Amino acid sequence: MPKINRWVSWGILVFGFVIVFFHRLAIGSVADQLMLDLNLDSVQIANLAGMTFYGYALMQLPVGIMVDTIGVRKICTIGMAITAVGSFIFGFSHLIYLSYFARLLVGIGTSAIIVSVMKIQATLFPHNMYSTLSGLTSLFGNFGAFFATIPLTFIALNYGWRETFVILGVITVILAGSIYLFVKEQPRAKHESRIHIQEGVKIVLTNKKNYPNFFIMIFFVGSLTAVLGLWGNGYLKTVYHINGERAAYYLSFITYGFILGAPIVGKVSDLLGGEIKKIMIFASSGYAVIWLYILVIFKGQPPENQWPILFFLMGIMIICHILVFSNVKNINPLKYTGIAVSVVNIGEFVGSGLISMTMGFLIKRLKNSAYSMEEIFKIAMILVLVSAILSFIAVLFLNDKERIE
Repeated sequence: MPKINRWVSWGILVFGFVIVFFHRLAIGSVADQLMLDLNLDSVQIANLAGMTFYGYALMQLPVGIMVDTIGVRKICTIGMAITAVGSFIFGFSHLIYLSYFARLLVGIGTSAIIVSVMKIQATLFPHNMYSTLSGLTSLFGNFGAFFATIPLTFIALNYGWRETFVILGVITVILAGSIYLFVKEQPRAKHESRIHIQEGVKIVLTNKKNYPNFFIMIFFVGSLTAVLGLWGNGYLKTVYHINGERAAYYLSFITYGFILGAPIVGKVSDLLGGEIKKIMIFASSGYAVIWLYILVIFKGQPPENQWPILFFLMGIMIICHILVFSNVKNINPLKYTGIAVSVVNIGEFVGSGLISMTMGFLIKRLKNSAYSMEEIFKIAMILVLVSAILSFIAVLFLNDKERIE
């Protein structure tokens, strides 16, 4: 295959990853408008954000199987078309259950992209470029996370959240067409037998080395996604009595950490001969220490001017999770890369959904207590600290000493 094809294929799918991030985190930036327009309480808005994560998690194993059998181009084209439909429905919906359905479609549709990117990297590029490319994928993808903070808040405040999601639907339709026309992949056998699929799923699910990666995704990535994608904005506004735009400004520093750290961590791992565990120990312990500093030393309210630094450091720590995918590739057969990545990737979205939902229930329950809203949000954030500690424990069980070809 000509070299240009692999870069074009990779580039288009990475742009798709930008759109995925935007869809995934958009609810947090327009939560106030949604709660007012659709008359939602804290549990309903958490469920609305969670529907995307649930749809994404539900489809990860099927997507992994389809990527390994049907192929990247077809699956991603269909996925982006479904995402566009979900975005259009959400933009026009006035009913909460229709909105739930729309966000579920978005989760289902966007589920194909990251597994497909990892498959393209594993099959079209040299082995020693995998972590570096994963870092670059995360670098560009996290521009979508940035766009879902300050830019989205500005656009939604000035033009309305409905118009924003309709425009996003149009962009996603264009992306689906581009994938269909331009994405190429390594030729595969015309048919994969059922026994191969069953064998692949069995090999991945019975491989105990995959499970530390799975729990890292649940607690490490899922907890910060709950903050960035939903509750962080409300936490800052409530505790510091600031407006949504300022809260979005502070949260955007997480994405700056993602953007700066992404190309560095992959390159460092490749230069260190694929070292993963030591980097993850540093990152997960650092993440836990930051939340201990916030919630224990300053009782949930550090000086406001420290938030850009704290969020920036969190972003750098969390982006190290991209090494999980390198580890997954190394400890599973190459032909089952799609299935393995998809299974482990379920963790992020299960974690994001459950942590967001639990925080929503806790906030709703405590509203009838003697606690002030400021105290309630601080208590809810303890769930993030607990998750950070659990992620560090999961890293200790990580195995990065073997490589399966």
